[in-house]
Amino acid sequence: MPESPNGESMESPASVDNAPTHDRSAATIRNVLVLILAFASGYIDAISFLAMGNVFTSNMTGNTVLLGLALGEGKGLAALRSVIALVGYIGGVAVGSTIVDRGAKRAIWPSSVTVAFAAEFFVLLLFAAGGSFAGRTPGEFTLYPLIALAAIAMGIQSTAVRVLGVSGVATTYITGTWTSLVSGLTRRLTSAASGKEPTQSSLPSGGTVIQAAVVLVYILAAVGGGLLYATWFLDATFVPAIGVAIVVVVAALRFRKGR
Repeated sequence: MPESPNGESMESPASVDNAPTHDRSAATIRNVLVLILAFASGYIDAISFLAMGNVFTSNMTGNTVLLGLALGEGKGLAALRSVIALVGYIGGVAVGSTIVDRGAKRAIWPSSVTVAFAAEFFVLLLFAAGGSFAGRTPGEFTLYPLIALAAIAMGIQSTAVRVLGVSGVATTYITGTWTSLVSGLTRRLTSAASGKEPTQSSLPSGGTVIQAAVVLVYILAAVGGGLLYATWFLDATFVPAIGVAIVVVVAALRFRKGR
């Protein structure tokens, strides 16, 4: 299977178009579940930034920049929050890798991926319970466990989604998805403008659609997270757990044998 520019496995448009109907149906369900996961990721980043001292727990690129800025400005507590998020994310990736590496990789949705998302759901439940307990104005030290839990959950999700290999899509670092989307659209526009016979790579594909959808959902999730936080404060932390619970239930029912 070919790889995208960000190192993730990709489905070719031809393989998807020529796949049996039941395989296309499974791919559609998988892609919808990936969108739900992207929503959870964008939502958590919004809540983390607004409520947890300007830190990202999903987007580690942005969080690494925030860490550098905090160190440069001598803001020790801000740097500590970013470090906790990074360590939590790394721990989540390690946990997720341990889970998904035990399963078969050939299935469109391996059963080990469902197990990984179940683990993410458990972590998000703890995150939601901690958010509810923290109240409207949590103290600095109350936030540290919340930052760690959110980052662990996102690390698990990132690893599990990577195993799915959905056309250059990542749900926790949208830069890679933006790159895949824009480069794919550029190839198509260049081919159309030159008047050349379109190649397979320049034809519209499901990959472009899912990439664009992930970006849009991520943005909408951040908007929703901001709006709900303004009303519910950290009580709004329960929303991602609901989304991931839906993913786990649907995946367990639809991909019982890791099909």
